[in-house]
Amino acid sequence: MSVYRAFLAFLYYLIVVVGMLILGIPYIIYKGYIRGHKEEITNVCQFFFTHIAFKLFRITIKVEGEENIPKGRKGFVIVANHQSFLDINVIWPAIGNAAFMAKASLWKAPIFGWVISTIGCIPVHKNPRKNAGMGKMVAERIAKGYNFTVFPEGHRTEDGHMLKFQNGIFRMAKEQHFDILPVTLVNTGKILPKVKWAIYSGEVKMVIHPMVKGEDYADKPMGDLRDELHDLIESAMPYKQEELAKANLDAGTGAKEA
Repeated sequence: MSVYRAFLAFLYYLIVVVGMLILGIPYIIYKGYIRGHKEEITNVCQFFFTHIAFKLFRITIKVEGEENIPKGRKGFVIVANHQSFLDINVIWPAIGNAAFMAKASLWKAPIFGWVISTIGCIPVHKNPRKNAGMGKMVAERIAKGYNFTVFPEGHRTEDGHMLKFQNGIFRMAKEQHFDILPVTLVNTGKILPKVKWAIYSGEVKMVIHPMVKGEDYADKPMGDLRDELHDLIESAMPYKQEELAKANLDAGTGAKEA
């Protein structure tokens, strides 16, 4: 079974690469260079994952809080937890167009580096000095209609429990005051885990929390904004809800005994 699951995982990644070559590149040329709408290039990702990849692998998405997505679906930063390569794949069909921030080494990959650069993604360098001005860059692209997806944990968790958020995007938010859409992703790590080559069919649950406007946190310290968004996103994780239910049960039992 593990060999079979590993083969399926390989097949999934292969289909994503083939989709990028056959659908993605022609669409980039048409939408980005002929029509001049680079902020809308990832429309093709919505189509590809909804109607091809997820149907082939029997992956479904259940969205809670869809009413919290702005009607125009443009001009904000999505902040989410990070479990799997699948995370960005489900953002596109569920929420809409989005570029993302990623480690700079990805730009060295032939073709892929050009693709992610063209759709508006921004490289994050190990040397903090090279990241200077990134917040302004994000704000300028948001003003042009881009969305950005950011995973502030920095890398994928291995056990499903959220890691601490890093400061980067929250420091940029304090400087540029862009709107933040907090999102909780559940089960992506079980369907396409980080720790082994395997993929499973199943349902991804996405909880979309209310938008946090720039004016809402204008007077809030950066650390408080970071920690509050971490706790909000984590509050919809199953393990956190189980902890809360147990704490309430213990509190109720203690009150009865008293």
